[in-house]
Amino acid sequence: MKNKFIKSACLGLLSAAGLMLSPTFALGQTTQPTTPTPAAPMPDTRIGTNVSGKVEAKSTSTLTVAGRTITINSSTTFSRSGASIGSGDIKVGDKVNVVTTEGGQVATSVEVLSSE
Repeated sequence: MKNKFIKSACLGLLSAAGLMLSPTFALGQTTQPTTPTPAAPMPDTRIGTNVSGKVEAKSTSTLTVAGRTITINSSTTFSRSGASIGSGDIKVGDKVNVVTTEGGQVATSVEVLSSE
């Protein structure tokens, strides 16, 4: 009887130890959750970007300054020495400063710094 009790007690202890260790083994086999990498912030296209240089080419809807073709539209303002001028007053060879939006694609203002 004593022998049976010892066998039962040992079996019970082994079962308990097995149950206690099984979560440890299960945890060791799972993959750790990863923290998602945040997306890079999109640039604010409303912020103005300056482009300065000589006008290399001109059409009714674009100016090419310092190798960049920039759209001009009815909202674009033009000035020379603080006075308002029209887009027709801009000539190839004029040194200008262009303030752009929309990723540098559209001119909000064009200031003639000097004429050639």
